[in-house]
Amino acid sequence: MSDLKYLKLLSKTYPNRTLVSNEIITLKSKLYLPKGTEYFFSDLHGESDSFIHLLRSAAGNIRDKISQLYGNTLEEDDQDDLASLIYEPEKYLRNKKDNKEITNQFYKITIYRLVELFRFISTKYQKTKVLDKIGASYKEILDELLYVNNKEFNKKIYYEKIIESIIEYKSSEEFIISICYLIQRISVDSLHIIGDIFDRGSSPQIIMDELISFDRVDFQWGNHDIEWMGAYAGNKALMSQVLCGAIQYNNFDLLEDGYGINIRSLFEFAVDVYKDDPCEIFMPRIYDENKFDRVDEKITAKMHKAMSIIRFKLEGQLINRHPEYHMDDRNVLAHIDYDKMTYKGVKLKDTNFPTINPKDPLKLTKEENQLVDLLMISFKHSQRLKRHINFLYTRGSMYKIVNSNLLFHGCIPLNEDGSFQTVTLENKKYKGKALMDKFDQIIRDAYFKKDKIKKQYALDLMWYLWAGAKSPLFGKSQFSAFENLFVDDKDLKEEKMNPYFKLSYDEKICDMIFKEFDMDAENSHIINGHVPVKKDQNPLRANGKLYVIDGGIAKHYQKKTGIAGYTLMYNSHHLAIAQHQNFNQIVDHMGSYTPKIFITEKFKQRHRIKDTDYGKKIMDKINDLEELLSAYKKGLIKEEIK
Repeated sequence: MSDLKYLKLLSKTYPNRTLVSNEIITLKSKLYLPKGTEYFFSDLHGESDSFIHLLRSAAGNIRDKISQLYGNTLEEDDQDDLASLIYEPEKYLRNKKDNKEITNQFYKITIYRLVELFRFISTKYQKTKVLDKIGASYKEILDELLYVNNKEFNKKIYYEKIIESIIEYKSSEEFIISICYLIQRISVDSLHIIGDIFDRGSSPQIIMDELISFDRVDFQWGNHDIEWMGAYAGNKALMSQVLCGAIQYNNFDLLEDGYGINIRSLFEFAVDVYKDDPCEIFMPRIYDENKFDRVDEKITAKMHKAMSIIRFKLEGQLINRHPEYHMDDRNVLAHIDYDKMTYKGVKLKDTNFPTINPKDPLKLTKEENQLVDLLMISFKHSQRLKRHINFLYTRGSMYKIVNSNLLFHGCIPLNEDGSFQTVTLENKKYKGKALMDKFDQIIRDAYFKKDKIKKQYALDLMWYLWAGAKSPLFGKSQFSAFENLFVDDKDLKEEKMNPYFKLSYDEKICDMIFKEFDMDAENSHIINGHVPVKKDQNPLRANGKLYVIDGGIAKHYQKKTGIAGYTLMYNSHHLAIAQHQNFNQIVDHMGSYTPKIFITEKFKQRHRIKDTDYGKKIMDKINDLEELLSAYKKGLIKEEIK
């Protein structure tokens, strides 16, 4: 029998045999409901418009449900129209009002259809779970509409009167908006983000706000997330890189309007120091225009150069502090011959370095030091960024094992022979799962540790995780930012991938990784992103055991991938990949948009809650309750009889 002390605590919640028996019956019944649908996204890179539409449409699944329910009664255009309403209810209703298309009859028909669709989608869920999703607003009304049999004569009148009252008391719009968001939420049971919310795209902050409002979401950190987390935690090299990346992609709205980061001092510094420098190699890549903070491209290039030189200095200082990183090759400013103006023997494309002292190239000037301090203060004062970073720490981790799926962003570092690569941290060697666990602890130390020395050690390692060769989140020989800007030499620019990315095509390697993480190799999958799946590649590898789901939701990668991203879906019937063909279609066509769906694994039997990790927790609770019931029967614990 379990510890009696624990059972006595449990008896506070279930003080008699009747309550225990009722709970056991409820839980055992719940085990046989179908499992909820899990959605997996990777490498969102700030593309809020596309991602939010994919999330709110359940990657096109809501449109499919509309077709299943109304395929024989509604025209395709009407089905598209209903989907558009569900995805963006406020915008849809506003347009209807502007076009004077709103009538009481419209409200009545729309409410009927939405309630019917909500009932259709939610049938596989326990009633209490559905009502929990509803929250306080209209809970009692929706409870009645969802669970009343409106075909029976007396109840039909009652049902109609509820809807008529909603319209009569001017609650139609609010009710419609509420039920639209409920349909969105009930369609996605849980959400897994396999890294890289930040960088390149213009609005990761909007993605983060959306995810914070979602009740069941987890993150497996990517190197671009770690970059922002480390910057906010106090790593100046990472802060400089964050700014370089945002400026390079013309994301001034993100910095100033999105996070309230004041870059006026950087603007003034760059214009003053590089006033006559055209900074041609630093011109921005513009995928999205700024709405609020429009900056001239030539000024942007000056700011990009100013911040890049500071970044390379700070990275060099960090590398010098840590010879154990074995990254002297990436101390790029120390490898310039300032007499010949060459880098590793290759001619530099830009030779104007007014802030670099050739005798001490890593030393910041007085003005650069002041600038870095001002920018760091601005980062730390951003309340919105603080809220987002806290959320990433609360819901995030280096990896996650859920329902026989191993989720991580980049790789498990391997040697060429397929063995796990070893990394020495604090004079101890780590590899495989132990390495991932150690890095997870270090990431948390960088944010939460009070001891200054240990915190600084962890902060520096955050930079290594961003760009180190043996980092599971990066997994390349080098980050060629300097080479891509300053030299025309393919060999110097080459970023060699960790052997994992080639070897993981082999089922045996995946099985070895499953064994390392104490997973059943026969029934498990690895799901990761990080490296875009090119046009001639398959996202499904290793005989169906590995999914790589970075399909190019970021515009920057769509020439390589030929598509606009993947969504992996795991429902009670199958695993399936949604392939999103066209970025503009996702955003512009809304209700009519449907992706290509490829079922990759169909289950012999429908997966139920009992087959999930959540089901195991329920069974553990049932076992505890059965022991409590036994304790009551034996008189070991006294019942409260009411």
